[in-house]
Amino acid sequence: MNYAIEFHDAHFPFLHVTARKNALKHSLLSVVEGLAIIKLGRQEYAIEPGQYFWIPQGCLSSLTFLPNTRVNRCDFSVRLKDSFAHQAGFVTPSVLLKALAEKLSTTKERSTYQLDLLTVVKHEALTLKPSLNTSPLTTSINQWKLGCEERISRELCLVLTLREARKMKLSGLKQADIVEQLFAGNEEEYEQLCYLVFGEVL
Repeated sequence: MNYAIEFHDAHFPFLHVTARKNALKHSLLSVVEGLAIIKLGRQEYAIEPGQYFWIPQGCLSSLTFLPNTRVNRCDFSVRLKDSFAHQAGFVTPSVLLKALAEKLSTTKERSTYQLDLLTVVKHEALTLKPSLNTSPLTTSINQWKLGCEERISRELCLVLTLREARKMKLSGLKQADIVEQLFAGNEEEYEQLCYLVFGEVL
């Protein structure tokens, strides 16, 4: 069932990449631990722990959640007649909004108490002023190329390489060609890394 306001506390044990599509609802996303990457147009933005990002309804984007990432997400239905921000971007949460997100993650779903908290979250969300800021990590991710590890950690380089492998697979490239291009033909290494990052072989 689609509610006017919903709260989700989600954990991604493995790499999770969403399809590029228009958002059906307004969403406020915050990273509790790990790392999320949102792609808007050709640019990607790293959402680090403690950061909040606003995704307006209709926004064309895709999300990448790295392994062991936990996020809080509050979705606002387009049925709501309030004037939410129409621009995507990072937002600075108030002390109250941060406290609400923390409380909601331990509150029973659809309880009267949760619904009351969500009403306050909506009022806080209406005051948000999103802006797209570029952090050093965001710059490094956008400058990253296959085989390049100078600016980012080896772990992040590995995850981005496997995300590229997934993209190649979805575009119809054969596994042997992917392994040859990205892992110097080492199929055993490729399969081990897939299990580690995706939990399965692509």
